[in-house]
Amino acid sequence: MKPRILIFLACLMLIGTKLSAQDIHFSQYYASPLTLNPALTGKFNGLWRVNSIYRDQFRNAVNQNPTAYMTPSLSVDFSLLKNKLKTDALGVGAVVLFDKVGGLQTMKAGVSLAYHKGLDKNNKYHLSLGLQGIYGNRNIDPDFTFEEELIANPTFQDDQFLASITKPVNSVDMNAGFLFDGQFTDWMTFYGGYSFMNILRHKDDFIADNNGNPQFETPFRHVAHAGFEFEVKKLVIIPGALYQTTAQTKEINFGSTFGYKLPNKKEKSTTVFLGAWYRWDVALIAKAGVDFENFRITGAYDLGIVGLGKDLQNDTGARMPNAFEFAISYFGPYGTPPTTDTYLFNPRF
Repeated sequence: MKPRILIFLACLMLIGTKLSAQDIHFSQYYASPLTLNPALTGKFNGLWRVNSIYRDQFRNAVNQNPTAYMTPSLSVDFSLLKNKLKTDALGVGAVVLFDKVGGLQTMKAGVSLAYHKGLDKNNKYHLSLGLQGIYGNRNIDPDFTFEEELIANPTFQDDQFLASITKPVNSVDMNAGFLFDGQFTDWMTFYGGYSFMNILRHKDDFIADNNGNPQFETPFRHVAHAGFEFEVKKLVIIPGALYQTTAQTKEINFGSTFGYKLPNKKEKSTTVFLGAWYRWDVALIAKAGVDFENFRITGAYDLGIVGLGKDLQNDTGARMPNAFEFAISYFGPYGTPPTTDTYLFNPRF
């Protein structure tokens, strides 16, 4: 085998292992509730909700193909049976996600089911349980060349070899999670959740055994997330944190978002938000957003602080790698409002 093919294989295995270990994540993790925790399905005040988010990263570090690293996602979910279940609710939803990392492309589609149990007659405390089934498809772009995507110096061309490893790999897996939230005072709410991902440990890599079956089992992923929401007159303070681990990797994300309620009519309330967050040893994150009537529009910008930026600058002349996200949510109101108090707290930012 040619040395350059061996190099390509080694790099491909490294990227694939890293992707399996880290999985897909967003800086605005609550803007994509169905990829964070199945228990968030239907966890909002309304009848239906649409969430969309787009993440773009390393655009300034890859000269030849600035869209080599991108992740869009779209989800829709419903909060049902609130009239019949009183302080309880049933959540159902679906999510679609596409992730592109150089020549590796991953598509996932899933359906979620959650039950939200009111723990008191005043509907201030809830426990939510959720399950999610996921179908995945991973493939390699047949036009992909490793050097072009990562160091902007294409020297590798071997169409026959690329064709032999570009067969798509399909997978099926399950996720589960729970969430607790409680309004302890009129001005303070706490929430915390846990999700257990890749329960079936699906196989979706490109390294196969003699029978052509993938060998690598995707590791479990554990995600814990928690936060508070304080409302004092016109001010909103939302500190939060996320910790996730899979295989030998981990991610710690924490910070706070601050909101101000603009003077307006009650039925047309508007709140603007600014936030500062930190992904441990990886990036500083600035967040901004606005809640207006039934819309929530948010954005985030990640400024990379790790050694990768220096390495890229030395090798390619690129600047420090960064990322940005844009998300929009719409909360559909009830046609006929429930007759009971069925408010469901919705974690945000």
